[in-house]
Amino acid sequence: MKKIFLTFGIAAMMFASCSTPAENDNADSLRIANLSDELQRATDYKDSLLLLMDDIYQGMDQINQQEGLLNNLSASGDNANRREEIRQNLEVIRQKLRTNRELLVQMEKKLAASNDKNGLLAKTIENLKSQIASQETHIAQLNTELQSARTQIAQLNEEVAETKEQMEIETAEKEKAQQEVVETTNQLNRVYYAIGTNKELKNKGLISKKFLSKTKVLDGEFDATYFTPVDKRNFIEVPCNNKSVKLWTNHPDGSYEIIENGNKTKTIKILDPEKFWSVSNHLIIQIG
Repeated sequence: MKKIFLTFGIAAMMFASCSTPAENDNADSLRIANLSDELQRATDYKDSLLLLMDDIYQGMDQINQQEGLLNNLSASGDNANRREEIRQNLEVIRQKLRTNRELLVQMEKKLAASNDKNGLLAKTIENLKSQIASQETHIAQLNTELQSARTQIAQLNEEVAETKEQMEIETAEKEKAQQEVVETTNQLNRVYYAIGTNKELKNKGLISKKFLSKTKVLDGEFDATYFTPVDKRNFIEVPCNNKSVKLWTNHPDGSYEIIENGNKTKTIKILDPEKFWSVSNHLIIQIG
C-alpha cells in the first residue's frame, strides 16, 4: 500500500515538473494583469468619488453662504437685485447637484456590472447620493423662504406705503387744523383803527351828526376800507402826528394814555390791550 502511494506521489511530481517555465510565466503575467486592472478600476472609482465628494461638500458651503445672504436680506429690507442673485445662485448649485447625482448613478451601474464586490465603494456612493438629496431639499426650502421673503417684503412695503400715506394725511390735517387755529386766533386779535379830520371821518361815515343831535359813531353804513387792521397783541402805540387828538370810540379809562411828543404832536399809548379793546374793536381818532 505504501508503495502505491509513493508511486502516485512520484507521478504527480513528474506531471508537475512537465510544465514549462514559459507556461508558468504566462499564468503569472495574466494574474498580475488582472490584479492591475482591478487596482486601476478601484483607483479610478476612488479618485472619481473623492472629486465628487469635494464638489458636493463645496455645494453645501455654497448653499450655507446663500442662506446667510437670504437671512441678511430679510433683516436689512427689500433688495430686488440681491434676491434675484440668490435665486440664480441656488439654481446653479441645484443644476450642479443634479449632474453629480447622475454621475453617481453611472458609477453605481458600472460597479454593479463589473461584479466588483467592493462594499465600501457602494456605501460611499449611497452616502453621497443621500448628501445630494439632502442638499436639494435644503435648496428647495431656501427657494420657498426666498419667495416667502419676497411676499413678506412686498406686504411690508405696501404697509409702509399705506402708513406713510396715512401719516401724510394726518400731518396735512394737523397742519390745516393748526393753521385754522392760528387764523382764528389772529382773527380774534384783529382790531381796526382810523385817523382823520372831522370832515374825513364824516365823509367815510365813521361819525355822523345831525343838527342839534349828538354825534354818533359807526351808526349806519360806513367805509370799512378806511380802517387799518392791526393785531392788538403787538399794537401798543398810535403816532397821530398832530397836536390835536380826540378819541371817538369808547375805551376804558386807565387802559391808555395820550403822550405829548417833543414837537408837541401826540401819540396814543395803549397800556392794557385787553382792557382797551374790551368795549370796541374799532378805534377812531380825530386829528386837527
